[in-house]
Amino acid sequence: TSLQAAAYLFTTRLALGLGGAIGGFFGDKVGRRLSILIGLLFQITMTTIALNCYSISLYILFHTLNKIAFGLILPLAQTLSLESCPSAKRFLVKVTFGYTGCAGLIFGAFIGRFYEHYGWRNIQLMVTLPCYIAYLIFLYLDPSPRHLLVKGRQKEAEEVVTKILKRNGCVVDEVVLAKEVETKEKAGSYKDLFKHGLARHSYKLMYIIIMKGIFASTFYISLPYLLGTKTKSETINNTNAPDNCYSVNSRAQDNLVTAFIPDLIINPGLLVLAQWFGRRKAISAAMALSCLSFFLATLLNFSSSMFSLMIGTALATQGAGRGVIMLYVSELYPTTLRGVANGMIWVTHDAGSLIAPFFAEYVILFAPRVFISAAALAMGISAIVAMRLDTETLNKSLPASIADMSDNKKEIVNI
Repeated sequence: TSLQAAAYLFTTRLALGLGGAIGGFFGDKVGRRLSILIGLLFQITMTTIALNCYSISLYILFHTLNKIAFGLILPLAQTLSLESCPSAKRFLVKVTFGYTGCAGLIFGAFIGRFYEHYGWRNIQLMVTLPCYIAYLIFLYLDPSPRHLLVKGRQKEAEEVVTKILKRNGCVVDEVVLAKEVETKEKAGSYKDLFKHGLARHSYKLMYIIIMKGIFASTFYISLPYLLGTKTKSETINNTNAPDNCYSVNSRAQDNLVTAFIPDLIINPGLLVLAQWFGRRKAISAAMALSCLSFFLATLLNFSSSMFSLMIGTALATQGAGRGVIMLYVSELYPTTLRGVANGMIWVTHDAGSLIAPFFAEYVILFAPRVFISAAALAMGISAIVAMRLDTETLNKSLPASIADMSDNKKEIVNI
């Protein structure tokens, strides 16, 4: 039923958010790479068990646990990659993440065409194989030198930096890093995200992300109806489509061009702008363009190609904007809290997504222009809020602690 479908998506988004919260905590406490390896092992185990379940209830249980593991891995993988590259190259890392995400969604839509021939178990096994490859890659990768330094493991951090330099063609005999950082805040403390002058950043970022989660997720679910490819009844009963890329009629295939392809263009373009003009301006520009696209969509016929273009542009811009926000968050918050900061963004986005299936069922399908207008207004406010963020992080070194931020930037004062 439509309510069951909405409840299923609600549970999935809740699991992803919970995974992000857990991953952020353990990433700051015990290390990024170790937490990722544990998450990958857990994900592989849960998927293997789910493949051998013949009870739909047990399958959903283990599939939900799999989503928790996925939610744990992704923000920590981004944190680890950004902590191990030069300041000027961080935007390139985010471009790569954006491309791989889009490529995965497009591949998911493609393999759906083999669903009836091979069956869902074989398809599920096929899409799990990258987890095994990722596990081997993360076994090879070095831990975050910044996290090691904050934990007082200076010798290990220097060895990791030496390896990184040698891999990049720099001939060095020995690397000497700054002494270990003294911190007053607790590593992995969500409470400290809203203390020491950080609250004004956290609340503004949470507002932008939760608005993106609500409206983007609702439009992804309802897009088949708005574009005229499905009836209201078909769309409502396909509410779990964002989590189902195996059906030939899934949302992933219905909206491949309008939802995914624009992201391949807008994502790198926005991140290049973030490198030229700054992170805050890029976030604000993304929200402003999304606002303009939603507004123009309200003036168009739903069946027109321009309507598809406007909605697709709005969604792609929001997706690219989230990439810049994740980059900004990783650069803004100190190493002691970087994991939980990314976890906070992950949780906040999925908190917005929790409402989406119910909005799709009871609001947008029956008053679409009103909802699109509300999306335009929310994105306009988000653009203003983004410009009110206090700190620009472009090409600045990553802070190790809140005290480090205070000493170097003079914008955050300990309370």
